[in-house]
Amino acid sequence: CSECKEWNTISEVRLGSVTPGKSARYTGYAGAIGSQVQTLAEIATTEIPRFSFGFKELDRVLGGGVVPGSAILIGGNPGAGKSTLLLQTMCGLAERMKTLYVTGEESLQQVAMRASRLGLPTDKLRMLSETSVEQ
Repeated sequence: CSECKEWNTISEVRLGSVTPGKSARYTGYAGAIGSQVQTLAEIATTEIPRFSFGFKELDRVLGGGVVPGSAILIGGNPGAGKSTLLLQTMCGLAERMKTLYVTGEESLQQVAMRASRLGLPTDKLRMLSETSVEQ
């Protein structure tokens, strides 16, 4: 247990049936008990607006932009440019909306130096360095 630091103290707790209220933005996430098997044709869909990252190719790969509330995994070999791409993207987004860049691998100084080298706007991008998921 991450709280008491003891072994064999964690037990499973079953959640009751989750009924999304009228304010629920999305449905079907983990925790909903009593789901039934359906065909894709039986599932009602709604068009969820996407927003652009400001990079044509990245938006294209993501199907026209990103869906609010989604998680995107960027993978590649070391040195491929993942951190640079994401830093450029986040600096661009920060010009239009509140944005938080959380790094668990690089120091804030490393990220700031990269942004400076690339000539990126840095006054609106908020930064956090954290390696503990519990935080």
